[in-house]
Amino acid sequence: MISAELRLPMTRKLSLTILALGFLGTTAWADGMVQPTAAPCCEAPFAGAYIGAAVGYARQRNEVTFLSQIANGLQFRDSDDSFTFGGYVGYNWQRCCSPFVFGIETDFNWQDASPTAFDREPPGAGGFAETTSLESKINWFGTLRGRAGYVVHDHLLLYATGGLAYANVDHRFNDDCVGCGNPGFAVLPADFGPFAQSNDKTKVGWTVGGGAELLHDTRWVLRAEALYVDLGSETHTYTVQPINPLFPGPAVTRAEWDDQFWVARLGVAYKFDSPDCCAAPLK
Repeated sequence: MISAELRLPMTRKLSLTILALGFLGTTAWADGMVQPTAAPCCEAPFAGAYIGAAVGYARQRNEVTFLSQIANGLQFRDSDDSFTFGGYVGYNWQRCCSPFVFGIETDFNWQDASPTAFDREPPGAGGFAETTSLESKINWFGTLRGRAGYVVHDHLLLYATGGLAYANVDHRFNDDCVGCGNPGFAVLPADFGPFAQSNDKTKVGWTVGGGAELLHDTRWVLRAEALYVDLGSETHTYTVQPINPLFPGPAVTRAEWDDQFWVARLGVAYKFDSPDCCAAPLK
């Protein structure tokens, strides 16, 4: 028979042992449970195709360098502003929840800039002045560009862009009295008279720029963008036959035309369904 004095300590030891075993059993059971996992991220808000329209401001610069023997290296330049509008389509690639966005885009735009430089010569040896106008007119332009961007905050994308540019350019050369401004040789209006020549073609160059886009309501994309376009240089030869049969020969001059412009514009685009980047692969 166990005495009352020994029964109390044994009871306390038994209680502590039961509590310890219960704690260990609970811990082991919790370790064996399947822990819940976070849901996969399936957001790629900028991915997919889109189509939009843009309006803005363009500033074109025209620089003409004469390459003739008399005026070799003489330069004339002018700038002109224009309203511009057009449309664009493109496609973006973006991995699930990645901040990096890559894409390709093409656009086509109307523009009406026509910078015109003037060469005004005082009266020459024959007593008559001479004015030459040099106009470069762009009616439309388009681009084919790659894009690379970074999502900086929620649905705000900052991007850089660059690629191919092309435009319809018309170079217009007008002289009201060919040779009359020559100070060393007497030329009269009756010798050559006025002259005009137009060279209209599609020029190809390059473009670079950047912008920002804000995705609104998963479908609409608001945009602010700026582009610089360089169409390179082109040389034209101007040959004027004399009206006066007694004049010794034709008047010939050459000029190099250099065309650049930049565009700042705002746009809005409709974005089609983004591909489901969490969809199960086909078996």
